[in-house]
Amino acid sequence: MGRTAAMNVILISLDDAVAFWNYKSIFGEALQTPNLDRICAQSTAFHAAYCQAPVCSPSRASFMSGKSPHQTGVTASDKNYFDKIPPESMWPYLLKQNGYFCSSGGKVMRGFAPLPGDIHDTLYSDRRRRFKSARRKRFYDSETMPGPDKQVELGGFRGGLATVNEEEDQDYYDYQVADSAELFLGRYSRDAPFYREVGFAGTHGPWMTPLRFKEMYRVKSIQKPEAWKAGFGESAFMELNYPGNIDNSRLKFWKNSVRNYFSALTHTDLHLGRVWDAIKASPHADNTLVVILSDHRLHLGERNRFRKHTLWEQVANVPLIIHDPRRPREQVVNDPVALMDIGPTVMEYLGLPPLADCVGRSLVPQMEGESVPDRAVPTFLEQSAGIRKGKFRFIRYGDGTTQLYDLSADWWQTKELGPDHPDHAAMRAAHAACCKEYGFDVERAEKQGRP
Repeated sequence: MGRTAAMNVILISLDDAVAFWNYKSIFGEALQTPNLDRICAQSTAFHAAYCQAPVCSPSRASFMSGKSPHQTGVTASDKNYFDKIPPESMWPYLLKQNGYFCSSGGKVMRGFAPLPGDIHDTLYSDRRRRFKSARRKRFYDSETMPGPDKQVELGGFRGGLATVNEEEDQDYYDYQVADSAELFLGRYSRDAPFYREVGFAGTHGPWMTPLRFKEMYRVKSIQKPEAWKAGFGESAFMELNYPGNIDNSRLKFWKNSVRNYFSALTHTDLHLGRVWDAIKASPHADNTLVVILSDHRLHLGERNRFRKHTLWEQVANVPLIIHDPRRPREQVVNDPVALMDIGPTVMEYLGLPPLADCVGRSLVPQMEGESVPDRAVPTFLEQSAGIRKGKFRFIRYGDGTTQLYDLSADWWQTKELGPDHPDHAAMRAAHAACCKEYGFDVERAEKQGRP
């Protein structure tokens, strides 16, 4: 496949977004993502892509630098992580240095707010942009809380807030992010190729949406999967440090919570579709590489969790989609890959030198048909880590305890296989080798008596 340094790049980041293809019918009520579906119909979807951290800051610092959390030093939530890893370490900086016009637009590098001026100016070629976030319930007092003519609360985790009037749609963060992207694509006429970020945040709590999106889902039709009846093998380490935060035996509450999340994903999908249509209607349609990803996923009630901060499959495995307009065909890659691979992939597409000190790999060969099924890909949660390798998921926690699961037979991970399983020793060794490659020496930590 010929690549050219003149290609444009659009990076679309979702926030806490599940790999939607796994959830289309898993709860009985169909998840509606028409725009993601039509994008996948002409793109490569990586169904075994993994974040390098199940937390916003370390994940974003990782996939925007091409370095693992233990290489960047950003291993926990840190809104000021640029004091650990300089902006010059991010691969968009290299695009700017190679003549690209780099433009920000929403939550990609870090949080909802624009980056500090000096950091922004190092990374981007245009002005900072600020998008208004919906005001959360906890910031109101009883006298200023909007009345039912403007906002209603439908129940479930985080309340199930919804706005009533369509004229308020423009107040949503994702609406404004999509507006900004449409404007950029319609007006960009410079000679330089561009790199543009589009950072959506609607799938991050509290999942407030216009009311009509919540009404798209029939709460009574939402059902727990049969597999949940087997229960889940818990981890004492996780229960102590990252415990459950809901009680899914409260069935109506759980159903409302799923409805809230699904409606938020469908709402974000609407605005993603607007950006996609703007790309394809623009003069840049045939020369713009599009990458869509999420920083990590979210438990949707299993293990009594409606949160991130775990190393199980339902949080570590993320949606990753790459669209090459010169080969607009549907393709699924089931090999394990890493979000850290995005930087190397973009650099190869653009014909630029590979990233220095990067253990991520270009995904171009797999987009061209090569298979790499036996790669081990890690996800780190501070001093704990899990890997996906082959059909297995192996987790070692900070207290030294482990879990092994066969994802081909047990996607929800209800049955922990234990240390007597014939593949346990090999997976433990693969886990140690993978972690060391990505900057975390498990064996040294154990020898030093550190968890």
